[in-house]
Amino acid sequence: LLGKEIEAVDAAKDLGVFIDNDLNYNEHITKTVSNCFLKLNRINRMKHLLDKKTLLLLINSFIFSKLFYCSTVWSNTTKANKQKLQLVQNYAGRLVLGLRKYDHISKGLKSLNWLNVEDKLFFNDAVMLHKCINNKSPSYLSQKFKRRSEIQNRITRQSQDLNIPKCRLATGQRSFAYRGTKLWNDLPKDLKCINEPMTKFAYRLTLGNYMN
Repeated sequence: LLGKEIEAVDAAKDLGVFIDNDLNYNEHITKTVSNCFLKLNRINRMKHLLDKKTLLLLINSFIFSKLFYCSTVWSNTTKANKQKLQLVQNYAGRLVLGLRKYDHISKGLKSLNWLNVEDKLFFNDAVMLHKCINNKSPSYLSQKFKRRSEIQNRITRQSQDLNIPKCRLATGQRSFAYRGTKLWNDLPKDLKCINEPMTKFAYRLTLGNYMN
């Protein structure tokens, strides 16, 4: 290109996300986990100087902002990668609550009102779908989703559901357009009917425990 040879790489960074040639996001998860553990270790060294409120502020600012950055892009990654992210969240929870390394953390995360990684990814995807359907996202995203009533003239109970795009290969079914449509159609009707404000949908989604 322009007289220069372009070499193929296994992964490339674009806007903070490492995109690999298999689209499994192993590279992105590995680097994210490594970066978060590094920051958590630094916070751990000075936690005795900080109160709980300040610890939460640091973890939200430096850890969770990194941990879930652009999650709708890579939330179709493997369960093994999600487990790595969960270890980061568990470590952060132990720091805030003053727990030891092998203490159970599940109840502690609930006491902090933190969704686990699997539910948080589900939550972020659902919120993004709500924005797309209500034209609160860029048009190139909103245009990927159409209701069945816009495709078919028949009026059925599923008319207001989203039309599922045809994807024969498993790779295509991992795309946001496909899995997002499936996610939205599986939500209860009362949630899908919420148009605005955005905070109401997010609150109901969390309160109703609709996450996987």
